[in-house]
Amino acid sequence: MKLFVISPPKDKPDEPNIVTKMFEGGLTTFHLRKPRHSTKEMTDYIKEIPAHFHNRIVIHSHHQLALKFNLKGVHLTSTHLTKKWKYWFVRQRLKLKFGTLSKSRSYSRLAQVYNKEDYTFNYYLLGTIFNSLSHGFYNGFYQEGVVAAVKTSKKKFVARGGTTPEVIKKAYDLGFYGIAFNSYIWNGELPYANYLKVVDAFKEQEVPLE
Repeated sequence: MKLFVISPPKDKPDEPNIVTKMFEGGLTTFHLRKPRHSTKEMTDYIKEIPAHFHNRIVIHSHHQLALKFNLKGVHLTSTHLTKKWKYWFVRQRLKLKFGTLSKSRSYSRLAQVYNKEDYTFNYYLLGTIFNSLSHGFYNGFYQEGVVAAVKTSKKKFVARGGTTPEVIKKAYDLGFYGIAFNSYIWNGELPYANYLKVVDAFKEQEVPLE
């Protein structure tokens, strides 16, 4: 199962250096999600990460930077995929220029996983899946529905939302392609130490980390 880390929406102290340490520790996919950042702010952020790690970054906005910096991929929100003229150029780039990049999008409800897509996505972030306090399922998700979605939709799903080290084995047993961590890592005072706890949990729970 693959491990994904999603950035906090607002910058944390020394964040690019922390992300670089995660890359040095083996992280292969980092989702850079900064809803309020300008193109310049995103550019400055990426420049603080060594260029040989840029191919591990998936960007959620200012998608033209994916081509400029040879990033790993782009993540498309439901807003980007609307029929509004404002986002027409995003969709044209997706068709014409982003052919070699990884492409992903998010689903927030189980019913969405059976949607027919106009584009080919490499994987889908699904959630909020877990309740971070009880480690059970979050509202709207249940085991039978998740298992059926993973098996029959023929899509690769990444569990997100409420993820902690305690649910890694559960996500793996449910058939998820990957698991994404955000709050668990960034809400503490030592994000990199939290990242290492996640990696250790894969080993302790005997879940293969791809």
